[in-house]
Amino acid sequence: MGTSGLLVPGTLVEIDLVAHAAGKQVKRQAIRSGNPRPLANYTEAIRVGDLVFAAGQIASDFSTGVAPEAMVDPAFPYYGSPIKKQARYVLANLERTFEAAGGSLDRVVKAQVFLTDLNDFHAFDEVWKEFFAHPPPRTTVGTSALLVEGCRVEIDLIGIAAESTRND
Repeated sequence: MGTSGLLVPGTLVEIDLVAHAAGKQVKRQAIRSGNPRPLANYTEAIRVGDLVFAAGQIASDFSTGVAPEAMVDPAFPYYGSPIKKQARYVLANLERTFEAAGGSLDRVVKAQVFLTDLNDFHAFDEVWKEFFAHPPPRTTVGTSALLVEGCRVEIDLIGIAAESTRND
């Protein structure tokens, strides 16, 4: 993915890989919650064995653009922050995604966040801490644009299903 910049100035490359053991039979299940359906028709999340992989979610209802709940009221522009409202909207959707997969945000083990303006990082981080008492490892990347105009943040998560009891 091309990016306008990484969080640490001067950083040129970031690599993130996930795999499962070869030859092992693993049950796969597409996950659907009550969240808005993406225009690109991709799977909201997939559960592979004990792991839940949530696709990147943005603050869109996929019919009007940025979801009204994720926008600052134009009549009261000084009440609310666009990045905070969008981050809360996306994280609430991801919470529903993980519940539909049999998990919860408490069991997220890895996150990727894409911000269209890295100056939003501090305000985004304040909302992040509202949803994660013990925040998981996170990669934050600056990007020039997201799928829907006006969206400022995209978040994808990897977590463990709640009923998992594996210790390895």
